[in-house]
Amino acid sequence: MCNKVRKSFRNTLKRLAVIWTVALVFYPLYAAGQERPDDRSTKRIVTLREGEVVQEDYFAWGDVVEILGTVHGDVYAAGGEVRIAGDIDGDLLAAGGKVDVQGRIGQDARIAGGEVTVAGVIGRNLTAAGGEVTLADAAAVHGNVISAGDLTLSGRVDGYVKAMAGNLQVASPAKVGGDLTYRSPHPAQIDPGAKIGGMVMQKTPHQMFDFSPGQMIGAMAGLFLFLKMISFVSTWILGLLLIFLFPGFSRAVVSTLREQPMASLGWGLVWLIVTPVVLITLLVTVVGIPLALIFFPLYFISLYLARIFIILWAGTALLERMGKREHPGWGLLIGLFLYTLLTLIPGPGGLISLLVVLFGVGAALLTLRAEYAAA
Repeated sequence: MCNKVRKSFRNTLKRLAVIWTVALVFYPLYAAGQERPDDRSTKRIVTLREGEVVQEDYFAWGDVVEILGTVHGDVYAAGGEVRIAGDIDGDLLAAGGKVDVQGRIGQDARIAGGEVTVAGVIGRNLTAAGGEVTLADAAAVHGNVISAGDLTLSGRVDGYVKAMAGNLQVASPAKVGGDLTYRSPHPAQIDPGAKIGGMVMQKTPHQMFDFSPGQMIGAMAGLFLFLKMISFVSTWILGLLLIFLFPGFSRAVVSTLREQPMASLGWGLVWLIVTPVVLITLLVTVVGIPLALIFFPLYFISLYLARIFIILWAGTALLERMGKREHPGWGLLIGLFLYTLLTLIPGPGGLISLLVVLFGVGAALLTLRAEYAAA
């Protein structure tokens, strides 16, 4: 059984090494093939030049992305600055620190950025989220507008406008065909010259966006309990899999905990402190980077799984004290309840979690060492 486990473990490491090597070697080549960077400056500039035509979907990302030509499909663009001044027959999906749309979008536009400016034509609907969203005088949206962030509206919207805005300004050139509905703590500043075909409705911000101390504490407590529930279920499932797949190893680790508790704690401390130092040292070297990228996730996985052995030991010991010999799965469940309750205690709960990890990973290391020595 031990030889099979070791062989399976080695094969898994080999597969991971191959996957990471392929990813590290070929990803830069793939990215370079997808884009056409301009080396005129230190910035990575990706440009679909004026007069160029793309017959399919177009993907672009870089420090600066410029779409000046024509795309007969959809455009997916991301960068520090994104400028759309050409023609797009399909949808636009763009994200960046600054997004400027001056061209024509045939269908829907979905934009997210720090500053979002639309001065072009949107064939259908516009969804925009940003620190500042501006529909300039030249903007024309033939569908509806849904916006999040401070909104300045000066262009034309044939449909309705729904906004969640700290500040909403509607200038005199603006024309809205339908209702203007917004959530904001402040009344909208609407110029008398603006034309709104439907109703103007202000709604108070939703309760979920109330950042008062009471609401924040309640939200954090709810999130904490939710994460605890997820951790409980996932740990139980992983524990059952561990007992089912490696019953002998699981029993051996529990025996090590009973016979060598202090040695388990010492080895756990070594693993917790020394391993990250070694992996960080590997990151500094070029050759060691792939190994570090492989073993860092494995390191954190080992710390997460180490809890299961202590939980199993505690639950099994409690059942034995009660004079019952049940399936290890019941011991796991009882130990998990006990562990969850103890970690909910403010202060000591964190220390208990740390000790559980140290004892568990140390006992697992000692067990592996003993099995390798006996092999």
